[in-house]
Amino acid sequence: MDEVRAYHELSKHRPDRFAPGPGHLDWATQPAPFRRYAGARSIELWHRPQEESPRYDAVFAGPLGAPAPLDRASLSQLLYDSLAISAWKEAGGSRWALRVNPSSGNLHPTEAYLLLPPGTLEESGLLVHYAPDAHALEVRAELPAMLGERLRESLPPGGFLLALASIPWREAWKYGERAYRYCQHDLGHALACVATAASELGWQVRLLRGIAEVRVDTLLGLDRDGFHEAEHADCLLWIGPPQDAEPHLPEELLLSLEALDLYGSPNRLSRQYRDWPELARVHALCRAPALPALPWSQPSASPRDDNPGLPLRPLLHRRRSAQSLDGKAGIHAELLFAWLRRLLPAHSPVPFALTGEPPRVDLLLFVHRVQGLEPGLYWLVRGEDRPQELGGDFLWQRLDGELPLYRLLEGDARGLAGFLSCGQDIAADGCLALAMLARFDQALEEGAWLYPRLYWECGQIGQLLYLEAEAAGLSGTGIGCFFDDAVHELLGLADSRWQSLYHFTLGRAEWDERLTSLPAYQEPRRPPESGGAEE
Repeated sequence: MDEVRAYHELSKHRPDRFAPGPGHLDWATQPAPFRRYAGARSIELWHRPQEESPRYDAVFAGPLGAPAPLDRASLSQLLYDSLAISAWKEAGGSRWALRVNPSSGNLHPTEAYLLLPPGTLEESGLLVHYAPDAHALEVRAELPAMLGERLRESLPPGGFLLALASIPWREAWKYGERAYRYCQHDLGHALACVATAASELGWQVRLLRGIAEVRVDTLLGLDRDGFHEAEHADCLLWIGPPQDAEPHLPEELLLSLEALDLYGSPNRLSRQYRDWPELARVHALCRAPALPALPWSQPSASPRDDNPGLPLRPLLHRRRSAQSLDGKAGIHAELLFAWLRRLLPAHSPVPFALTGEPPRVDLLLFVHRVQGLEPGLYWLVRGEDRPQELGGDFLWQRLDGELPLYRLLEGDARGLAGFLSCGQDIAADGCLALAMLARFDQALEEGAWLYPRLYWECGQIGQLLYLEAEAAGLSGTGIGCFFDDAVHELLGLADSRWQSLYHFTLGRAEWDERLTSLPAYQEPRRPPESGGAEE
């Protein structure tokens, strides 16, 4: 625990110094944005027009309707609506991709791998890597018939396994020792994206706890020779029809999967590297061991209808991170309350039920321009009770309504929000900003493996805020640069029971007209009509 705390202290920003970082961007060593496996066979995926969409509000209450059959069409839609490219941008001769899943600095350390039972895409079972630049699957291994059958027997019908992994160098190139935090934020965003896309297919997403994280590296072949940049698995997920219990993967099956011959060689992302030793240290400390299974029962939630008739899929692909806000736009309190209800696990089992763990993150709100709500500081309780550790002369006035929202202080908090977010105007120019504070000591007492999962929860919250802003015709952006301890001092926190892990702001974006937007892919590759030949 002391070493994890030491990393957390080292990676804090302070007004008089920032966390250890490169100090400048070495463009000659910027990592390539896409992991590819040279020599691996590719399976092209489809993508439907975004107008073919369920309602936005319904998807968060739980899987929609009957589960979709597990096939090429459903896998294509899942990945297209969660981890695919959403657009290309051009400016000044440069071109770069945006994705459905947000990422710190648009650096995208998160990679996805799928373990598919026989008959899903081909006669044999497959281990594949998702390549978002091509919207295709790269075949890393074909399972022998007997092994594929054992995998099929071990998984509930109609589902598969998906692993998310991180390449820390992608973030360390820009952010140095703080990069571990950003990799975990991004993982949380990706988890929320996958859970949302799965829900529209009637599928459940749940974290498998029974396999140690380090062993997932071996299952995916990430610990084999040939990787110039370290890549490590963060989680293994079940995706498919709702289940009550975690499937058991027999030891014999795991050993056989670990011994598979793999196709393809991983590409090199940078020609040179700079070592950040604390990243490897904290990563090794925080990998989850094999843990007891938790119940997978689906929490009951009634779908809300805050955005009647609004389609989901265009929002998923339209989401953008604002670079600046106009400092003028405001919202009504009713809209803010709808946003905050969406962030309560009881109202949104998707994505918050994914890990099976209780909420550990509350929100400190800096309200700037919300009609019907006085400017000032507010606290949203997402756990069981409000914190007793906060010092200072706070009001703790419970507002009327169903929300566990408390007024702490009244007054203009714009300058404070901007200062705490490393002096960034964007935190002051929105309708509101917020800081996500986690029950830090309580989590670490249970195990170091919960440290990254605090960031996962923050990323999930951030993803829902992105979507809620888009649904209202506004924009949001995550803020990873903030003065950690200055936030704690504001709240009178004299110890580490609560720690600020992520900031966010929402408002009306000012868009750079020098940017040109281009489609993510060429014309939609539609699945064939029922009974027709494949395109």
